Amino acid sequence: MKTIKTCLLLIVIVTVGGISCSDSRDARVVKVVRGPFHIKVHAIGRLSSAASTYIGCPPVRDMWNYTISFMAPEGKKVKPGTMILGFDTRELQEKLALKRSELETAGKELEKIRLVEQEQKENFILQLEEARAKKETARQKAVEPGRYVALNDAKKARMDLELATLTEELSKSRVDNQIIGMKTRILTQENKVKRLEIEAAELEDAISRLNVKAPKEGIIVYTPNWRGEKKAVRDRCWMGENVMEMPDLAHMEVKAVIPEPEAGKVTGGLPVEIRLDSNPDRVFKGKVEELGRIFRAKSYDQPAIVFDAVISIDDPDPDLMLPGMAAGVDIIVSSKEDVLQVPEAAVIYLDDGLFVQKKGFLGKKMAAVTTGARSGDMVEILEGLKENDRVFIPTPGEKENGRGDAAR
Repeated sequence: MKTIKTCLLLIVIVTVGGISCSDSRDARVVKVVRGPFHIKVHAIGRLSSAASTYIGCPPVRDMWNYTISFMAPEGKKVKPGTMILGFDTRELQEKLALKRSELETAGKELEKIRLVEQEQKENFILQLEEARAKKETARQKAVEPGRYVALNDAKKARMDLELATLTEELSKSRVDNQIIGMKTRILTQENKVKRLEIEAAELEDAISRLNVKAPKEGIIVYTPNWRGEKKAVRDRCWMGENVMEMPDLAHMEVKAVIPEPEAGKVTGGLPVEIRLDSNPDRVFKGKVEELGRIFRAKSYDQPAIVFDAVISIDDPDPDLMLPGMAAGVDIIVSSKEDVLQVPEAAVIYLDDGLFVQKKGFLGKKMAAVTTGARSGDMVEILEGLKENDRVFIPTPGEKENGRGDAAR
């Protein structure tokens, strides 16, 4: 009898030990832990520079829409003075060619006016000199007549002097008027030439500005419009519209969208955990810097209602972060320091309550639990478990079968 009991005891010990060892290696077994519990609101967004230099259509007189002819590749690093954006200049080139033709014609007309006016001035001066010579001759005849000059001849000499004096005055007036008129006509044409020169120079400057160069060293990022679309070569854009930007990678932020049901929990200044989709294992810290003022549709194609938020990043990594990268943010709306918790995946929802598969000496045991708040993939345990208890993460099949193995 004693031998039989001893054998049974050894069998039980071996059996229990086998279950324990097997379960300890089971990746689905987790501990009930006690620690800080953060209630979070999850949102998604994209990285953006908090200090970007935006580049778009340059202001050109009488030009309102532009056609893009060149764009530097997105993500390319450029140096100051490198051409990064170009617009079609054909219309301005045609205007410039016409303006240069007008300028050439006006210049030739100016030279012609100068020659004609100078020739006319010289003719009037010559006429004035002839009038002065005739006046002097008439004066000598009138003032110093001979002793035997007839009375009528003396009278005629005086009349000739008067006529020569009037002719001299008229000639002098013609010279003066010619000088004044010549200056006015030449100045008018010179002003026309200067105006055409200025207009041609403005067109040359506008053509030069349509070939946009990098104002500083950095990388190129295309700026999306309100639909999330980016410009491409041959696209049209309007004056003042931004086409690309050169971000300051040392000052990055996340422009996030918060689902409408969660937006009421979020206030400015709340701490945030940020994970890049491209590097989810690294967590960056930040806070809510700015909240939108209205709810809106997420995008043209996605009508879900969302609320905008700007999230600052405490210590951005310029080597890892680029504008446009997708990121997930967890906004910590409240915290508890000492909370019993398990992964929510461990909780089985049944008609008669909530249960977990608790690990025991002889296998699994269903244990009723009362849960509290949820945060991410963790749930607060109010009743039914204690710290360091071990529970199983049930497989999908076990969840579908209700109580699973422990119920049988």
